[in-house]
Amino acid sequence: MDVVVRTAKEEDWENLWFLLEKRGGTDVRTAAEKRFLAYVQSPSHYIPVAYAGHQAVGYAWVQDYGPHLRTGKSIHRFHDLFVLAEYRNRGIGALLFQRIREWSEKNGASWLQWKANPASASFYRRLGFVPVPEEEEGFPFFEIEFQARE
Repeated sequence: MDVVVRTAKEEDWENLWFLLEKRGGTDVRTAAEKRFLAYVQSPSHYIPVAYAGHQAVGYAWVQDYGPHLRTGKSIHRFHDLFVLAEYRNRGIGALLFQRIREWSEKNGASWLQWKANPASASFYRRLGFVPVPEEEEGFPFFEIEFQARE
């Protein structure tokens, strides 16, 4: 089955809520919906959603933290990447991650940073990333530095 990844829209809320519940660690639905609706309208947030047919099977989320006070360089923080268990190991996570990376680079990020939970760190290693020394034991920290633009 073909998988399509596209930018989340307001009408994706029900499908995204399904994924958030499957992922776990979500607060109340009304608060999550309010944030989602704000994020899909914000140029500082990007949420790609993966669909297999009409079924949402994964999503990711990155946030532009804006320019650093001292350096003016922009940091993007990669918060989430989730794919339903039955759709894993099909390249969907890598596709979602690639969209996050492309969006960050296109939108002027100097760095894309994220912490991986221990269970998902091997996924990022398979994509070719090596964690920097851990800030928080057990949660590998990864970073991509983009080339400076003239």
